[in-house]
Amino acid sequence: KTQMNIILEDYWTRFKPEAEELEAEMRDTYNRDDIHVSIIQHSNGDHARGKVTIQTREDLRNGVYKNMKNFLTAKGFEITGGANFYDYDDDSESFPTIKFEFAI
Repeated sequence: KTQMNIILEDYWTRFKPEAEELEAEMRDTYNRDDIHVSIIQHSNGDHARGKVTIQTREDLRNGVYKNMKNFLTAKGFEITGGANFYDYDDDSESFPTIKFEFAI
């Protein structure tokens, strides 16, 4: 049981310093404190997946969203998805996101 916990913890926390660094850099670059970054190692171990969430209750301006994607691409990340829209219903909120990955 302990071995499994160690494996899962590494899977979720291995890239925490990199996620925090990228989050701080994006917050500084875009002068926003509503940017959140998470990065986890993919289960097969050869790449990692990340997500940038902008917790704003509106769509971003298209130019800003595109610029954020270009910022991530320039850092060597491959953009794999995401959507520039805000949505709310009784059960949940969806914020603008950018999904990316990179080889380890």
